[in-house]
Amino acid sequence: MSFSKMIVVGNLGKDPELRYLPDGRPVASFSVCANERRRNGAGEATETQTWFKANVYGKSAEAVSEHLQKGDEVYIEGRLKAEMWDGRDGEKHLTLNIHTSDVQFLGKRRRNGGDAAAAEAAAEAETGGELLDDDIPF
Repeated sequence: MSFSKMIVVGNLGKDPELRYLPDGRPVASFSVCANERRRNGAGEATETQTWFKANVYGKSAEAVSEHLQKGDEVYIEGRLKAEMWDGRDGEKHLTLNIHTSDVQFLGKRRRNGGDAAAAEAAAEAETGGELLDDDIPF
């Protein structure tokens, strides 16, 4: 048996987009940026960014869509699928897609004086305290 499992902690690059599959199941899609800071051989600080596209299914998709926004910190876990494609410019591009099996809200930006802890508690209550997807369509 073999499998791939990816864990990413990062910030949303845009607000989640919610759509529905033909069978009625919700899917939320969003981008996540993971930053890595380190020192190079010369001792200078450098930062690299890696972008991922994430898909969340089921009740978690609705909670993600309602409670997460661009800039919020999130933990996602799931299967990685890398896709190569040719751009209009003739260059080859790589897209890193994660079909999530676990989502956790790690940090919310305060918006309009809102209470971040209250928003996270509401999201947990909607999904039974756990954001897991057992019905990923693969």
